[in-house]
Amino acid sequence: MHFFYNPHKLNFKKGRGHLIDKVILPIAMISPLMTIPQVLQVWVDGKVEGVSVTTWSAYALGTLFWTLYGLAHKEKPIFFANFFLFILDIAIVLGVLSHKL
Repeated sequence: MHFFYNPHKLNFKKGRGHLIDKVILPIAMISPLMTIPQVLQVWVDGKVEGVSVTTWSAYALGTLFWTLYGLAHKEKPIFFANFFLFILDIAIVLGVLSHKL
């Protein structure tokens, strides 16, 4: 339990010297790409069966808050990954709603 309460235990130093700091921004930019097949399924194929508006709306809300957090704390990886995911989540929600209405 002590591990969670002592951030100095890991001895991470803030900065650009660590490998994780060098690769996290590209990973943050690439990760949202995994959502594109769902967007294409909804918008191009028109297949909305089994796609939950409630779930994707919840994802959008979560990514909106993470986007704002990344912006407020000037954390580019958090901001970019969640901003792109927010756009894709909203696209899915709007696509499902447009096909169901």
